[in-house]
Amino acid sequence: MTPSRDDRIFYGWYIAGFGLFANFMAIGTSYYIMNAFMEPLCQARGWTRTDLNVALILGMLSGFISQLLYGTIVMRTGPRILMVIGSLAGGLSCILLGRTDALWQFYLLYILLHAGSMAYGGIVTNTAVNNWFIKKRGRAMGLAAIGISFSGAVLPLLAMELVIYTDIATAFLILGLIVLAVGPLAWLIVKDWPETYGLEPDGEPSGKGPAPEPPIPALGQGYHPGAIWTLPELVRTGAFWKVGIAFALMLTGVGGVMAQLKPRFADIGFSDMSAMLMLSLTAFSGAVAKYIWGMLCDRFEPKKVVAVIMLMTALGLGLALFKGSMAALLAFSLIFGFAMGGAMSVFPIITAALFGRASFAAVFRFLSLFLILQLTGFIIMGRSYDLLGSYDPAFGLFIVLDLAAAFMILTVKRPEPR
Repeated sequence: MTPSRDDRIFYGWYIAGFGLFANFMAIGTSYYIMNAFMEPLCQARGWTRTDLNVALILGMLSGFISQLLYGTIVMRTGPRILMVIGSLAGGLSCILLGRTDALWQFYLLYILLHAGSMAYGGIVTNTAVNNWFIKKRGRAMGLAAIGISFSGAVLPLLAMELVIYTDIATAFLILGLIVLAVGPLAWLIVKDWPETYGLEPDGEPSGKGPAPEPPIPALGQGYHPGAIWTLPELVRTGAFWKVGIAFALMLTGVGGVMAQLKPRFADIGFSDMSAMLMLSLTAFSGAVAKYIWGMLCDRFEPKKVVAVIMLMTALGLGLALFKGSMAALLAFSLIFGFAMGGAMSVFPIITAALFGRASFAAVFRFLSLFLILQLTGFIIMGRSYDLLGSYDPAFGLFIVLDLAAAFMILTVKRPEPR
């Protein structure tokens, strides 16, 4: 596929659509499917939930650290090559996960799965979409981010059915084969910059002809050679610290809760299928919300949209504490899910809005390191259950963190233009 000014549909939307699929597989296979495998793995291998939460921590830690590396590479090579390599590494790791009964091997493969997933999702997918949009950035990134939550509505349910009707090894095999298909599709669809094809971001009219493809472009709206933020400049900028810490606080709860929401519903009396359907409802609500939150960021100041998301997250968690009320639990799934859906979709949007399109990968690779703090959410959830037999204390702590994050994000000021 070659972008052209004669295309009826701006090519950037094809990249955003592929980004949806890439995020669907990256987040679904490296994160959400643990909802389907946690209990079967504990029963079959004799592991505890804390053991598997450690796998989540190690995997996500490798994913966050890899964002720094991938953010540097994608500035020089573009996203396409990384997506192909990541698909291969993630797919093979996923297949092998079902064929080990040694915990240390499971940890190692889970680390490789996360690192591979973030090479075709995360900052790489966000960069691919960001490169093609400015005015419609929120909607485009929101569309790509739908895959993050939609995977939570579909893949855990699919994985559970596969485990029920086949076995753990076969379930991981089928999911890994689907991951391997991401690479060839990325090679065919993903293009790095619209300016290369004589196009402007957002599909705006342009009289320019095709231009050489630079590693860091100096063409088009918003571009000039000195536009890239450096790390020494970022660490002196209040917005960098406040955005990073605020999102880490919010995602501590979001990540910890969504990774084991199905077991939580099962613990309070739901059947396995009903608990998984409640997880799917929560994730589906998030998938629907992502485009809406992105569109709102195009119309309103992004930090105010983010603050609303954080307050809604706290409200949803509060409703989850009313375990005896089906109405409250349904409201939790809808409200928390809708807010949760905005968490990772608005993170890249506010980054690009504050620091600029040309600097997106340069800044986001460092901001992503703040999210390492969210790994404490898995420990909090695991220890809350193992020591107290309930996730409620963890939910209460997460509410406090959400309120603190909302206050912090409202104090963010746009950095001075460079």
